[in-house]
Amino acid sequence: MAKLLTTIFPNQGIPPEAAEGLPFWIFWLMLCVILLLFAFIFLRDKDLRKKLNLFFMGFKKKIKKIRLQQMLKREQQKIENTLLELGRTAWSQNIKVPSSESLSKQILSLEEQIGELREEKKESISKIVELNKDFERFKKKQDENEQEVKKKIAPKLQDIQDIRGKEKEIESKITQKHFVIEETAKKITQSKKELLELENNAEMNEEEKKSKTKNLEDNIKEWQEKKNSSDAQIKNLVREKTDMEKKAKQLSMECDKLNQKIKDIEAHGKQEARKFKKEIQEWEKTRDKKIEKIKGLEEEKNPFFKILGRLANKDRLKNEMLSLYYSKIDRSAKRIKNLEKQIEEET
Repeated sequence: MAKLLTTIFPNQGIPPEAAEGLPFWIFWLMLCVILLLFAFIFLRDKDLRKKLNLFFMGFKKKIKKIRLQQMLKREQQKIENTLLELGRTAWSQNIKVPSSESLSKQILSLEEQIGELREEKKESISKIVELNKDFERFKKKQDENEQEVKKKIAPKLQDIQDIRGKEKEIESKITQKHFVIEETAKKITQSKKELLELENNAEMNEEEKKSKTKNLEDNIKEWQEKKNSSDAQIKNLVREKTDMEKKAKQLSMECDKLNQKIKDIEAHGKQEARKFKKEIQEWEKTRDKKIEKIKGLEEEKNPFFKILGRLANKDRLKNEMLSLYYSKIDRSAKRIKNLEKQIEEET
């Protein structure tokens, strides 16, 4: 800051304490003073003011000329668009335009091509709709077949579940019977031991020995019969369990076959779905190609319609519909002349 002030005011001495650091507002004050000096010089120098005025006037003229040229282009484009609509209207209303025979033949040829393409496009769309309907019917039939198979599986799975429950009950009964057999076998063994001890007992009289022996033999016989009955019951339970296991296995195999059938149905469905989608996509491509060709031919007609519009505008055929376009063209032509005149004046 001190150096700056020294440069601006070389004859003014700056105190040493000021050189170390001046307030910031002094800088802005000095800057304002400099700007005021420049403004004063500018106001006194007429040549400088004139040059600046000429510069800004020239720049303003260029901007105005560019804007006028843009407006001119828009009006010219309006005429071109109106001529196109004029030719298209004359053609659609079958208005005879002089000297347009060859032109009409070219337009008619393009329209014939467009008509053929539209029929082909219509055929493609009909085929796409038909294929989509067939696909929906196929999916519905697939779902029905799958649900039908699942309905067959459900009761079989329930039967298997019921069999597993009965098997657990049988296993519990077999366990109980084994326990009875073990207890009975212990009692038989114990009774036989007592019977042997009784036979070897010489101190007991014969009549008492005979009575106890009979009781023990009756008990052994009763327990043996109970054991044999339990053995027979176990065999029947095992046989019943084996039959149930075979039935459950058979049901399980039937469920596996039905599950495989569901998988086959799903695999067939996916395969057919791919075929349907591929065929639909091919027809969609064909439809899109027809649409693009139609669009291209429609665009090819525009230059012919524009020429037809020029011919109709030149001859100014008497027609109420065409008169609207003539008025638009005349208004745009008038604006174009005015704009060209203004551009010339700005040059």
